[in-house]
Order: sequence, then C-alpha cells, then structure tokens
Amino acid sequence: MRNLRFENQLALLYYMKKYIIAALSVCFVFTSLYADTKRNTDKKKSVYEKQAVSIPMADQMAGKKGPQKVAITAPDKQLYGEWTILSVNKIDIDTDERAYIFLDFKNGNQVYGCNGCNAINGRFKLKGNKLSFTDMIQGGALCYSVTSEQTIMDALAEVESVEMQQLYNINYLVLKNLKGQEVMRLRQLNFDLLNGPWLVKEIEGENVLDKEIRLVIDIDMRTVHVQTQHNIIRGKVHIDSSKENDVQFEDLQYYHNQSEDTDKETQLLIKLEETVSCKKAGNISTDMELLNTAGETVIRLQKTELERKDLNNCNSFFLNE
Repeated sequence: MRNLRFENQLALLYYMKKYIIAALSVCFVFTSLYADTKRNTDKKKSVYEKQAVSIPMADQMAGKKGPQKVAITAPDKQLYGEWTILSVNKIDIDTDERAYIFLDFKNGNQVYGCNGCNAINGRFKLKGNKLSFTDMIQGGALCYSVTSEQTIMDALAEVESVEMQQLYNINYLVLKNLKGQEVMRLRQLNFDLLNGPWLVKEIEGENVLDKEIRLVIDIDMRTVHVQTQHNIIRGKVHIDSSKENDVQFEDLQYYHNQSEDTDKETQLLIKLEETVSCKKAGNISTDMELLNTAGETVIRLQKTELERKDLNNCNSFFLNE
C-alpha cells in the first residue's frame, strides 16, 4: 500500500529545494550586478579624485584658514576663463563628466561648459558683484547622474551675486542666491605664477644654476621652451583642470648639439616628463617646484627676467618650429 503522506513530504521537499536554488540564483545575479555597478562607480569616481600634493605653508603660518575673499576690481580678467564646479548647495557633485562653466567676456558675455553630461550655454550679466545667467540651454543626452545635472541647472538659475576667494594659486567663485546663500562653489587654477621665464635652479636636489639652463613657460600658448648653453628642448604644456596644481609637459623634443652637459640635459628631460604638478617653494616667492606622482620635487625653478640676447635666442627657435 502506497504511503501517500511520505510521498507528499518528498514532493514538498523537492519543490522547496527548487525554490531555494532559484532564490539563491536570483541573489547571486543581483549581487554580481551590484558589485559590477559599484566597481564602475568607484572607477568613475577615481577619475575625479584630487591629486594629493602638499601646498606651501606661508598663509597657514600667517594664521589664515581656508580661501580668503578677494576684491573683484577687473572682472573681465579675474573671472574670465574656465571654472570647475565643486559643489551645489554645499554638497559635492557626482557627475559622469567634469562639470564646469567658461565665462567668456570677449564674445558678448557668453557662458558655456558642461553640467556633468550635457553641453550647456547661454549668457551672463555682471555689474559689480551682481551676477545672473540667462537663456541657459543644455543638450538632450541621457546620463547616469541626471539628478546632479538638473541640480546644477537649477542652481545657475538662482544665482544673483558672486564672491571671489583665493588660496595660494587657486581661485574660487562662490555664487549666491537672492538671500546671499551659497548655491554653487567653483574652482579655477591660477597658473600665472608658473607663467614666464625661469632658471633651472635644482634637478633632484642638485644645484645647477652654473649650467645657466633657461626655461620659458607660456600658459596661454600651452608651450614650454628650454635653452641650455648649447641645446634646446621644447614641447607642450598640459593642464588638467579637474586636479589641483596639475601641470604636465608632453611631446618634448630634444635638439642636440655638441655639449659636455648632455647627461644633465638628459636628466632634465626625464624629470620634465615625470612632472605631474607644481607648487610654490615654501616662503621663497621667486621659486617654484615641479613634482612627480609621489609628490617629490624633481625640479626647482627660480624666477628670472629674459635679457635682450635671451629674447633674440628664444625667438630664433620659437619661430622655427
């Protein structure tokens, strides 16, 4: 005689086993998807991580903490250019692409940039510290961080005034609403400090002033030109606005003649290629340090002036590119 009760129990166990396996499979799939999403998100965020580079301590020694307010006396010069959006309503933004605006005073007060996904453009009005954005439009691409992008557009629509701040060679814009509350904070790297003629003072800590190596950095043209006693190095300057103090030298070309200092010139070339950032050299306002990825000083520069003979020499190889 068949034991129906026993058979029913076996059937129940069989189906329970199937459901448990199915449930575990679903959990595994969602866990894998979550892990992949987290990896992609972490990878995406890592692109925007700031490079940790020590900053000179002069202002800290003077008792200053954080960016200091700066008077806007020449807005077409002080505010002109590209500004990276750091936060909205005092909350750091998280977008697919670097979010920024470019204030263009040279073409009818136009503003353009990226809200983290889509290109944006419009116009701005500025009178004193009163600032507003008008006719703002954006592209129609669908992106991962749509909430942040809309938050940026909403914040720009609220702007009624602007305040400029500065810390070392970094400028900040604080955009405020009608109530004077901060709705957006932006950053601009000020590389005027790096611009111009320099003497190579040290290479990896070794004093080389006696080598009379001159280096000219043109930030506007994004070029670098080096002239030793016998040879020439020239190339391009790359600046990543998403990183603080970022500067890199690319496409360096070495024009070699007869020289007894080729080893030192080769070392200079290698250290220029290793450079990823710069900073002021402590309390010495005339010196600048170039650093590698480990934050180590590889080249120390000393500000100088180009003499007439130097200008003639520079022009001779600047124009023969």
